[in-house]
Amino acid sequence: MSASRRQAPSEREYRKRATTARLRDSATQLAGRWGRDQVTIDDICADAGVSRRTFFNHFATKDEAFLAWDASDDAYLAGLIVDRPRAESAVRAALWAMTTTAFAPEPGSRATVVREVMAHSPGVAAQATQLTRKVVRAVEAGIAARLGLPADSHVVRLGAVTAVAALTVTMRTAEAGEAERERLLEETCRVLDAGFLAVQPSAGP
Repeated sequence: MSASRRQAPSEREYRKRATTARLRDSATQLAGRWGRDQVTIDDICADAGVSRRTFFNHFATKDEAFLAWDASDDAYLAGLIVDRPRAESAVRAALWAMTTTAFAPEPGSRATVVREVMAHSPGVAAQATQLTRKVVRAVEAGIAARLGLPADSHVVRLGAVTAVAALTVTMRTAEAGEAERERLLEETCRVLDAGFLAVQPSAGP
């Protein structure tokens, strides 16, 4: 088999991933600009420069496009965790890295669009669950690289799941505004760094 024929599948896969990412980016950018409900599949196709047939080769619905996640997202999030200051704990690094990607709070951000889709489209529950698992996987990779541990180690997995769950709770609680969100995020970091068992209930009267 020639070298060109061996490379063909990977080249096709690269083009497929690039098109998927372009459709995803167009969908979320348009939703951030106009609102999810105002965006149509035709709008997404026009912005991405592809046909409806191409769209449906990648996604069944526009909500699936909003929730798409690929290997480049894994690498980007993991890299953010690794690059955080070394003085930070791994969980703190993961929490702060996620606030710029999967949990970015800014109106119109991809993360905000994804949260709106997950909140208002029960039909995408299965894909939303898969998206959460992919975020956890990326966080595992980042924590593992930061600590020099295997990605499948118990410590890494526990840290990743805890960080994602804690940030989910924090972001849902902090809808009052940026200042409250920052305060709760710092409190979340403090509690996780201390360890759950180190936080004792206050003494009763």
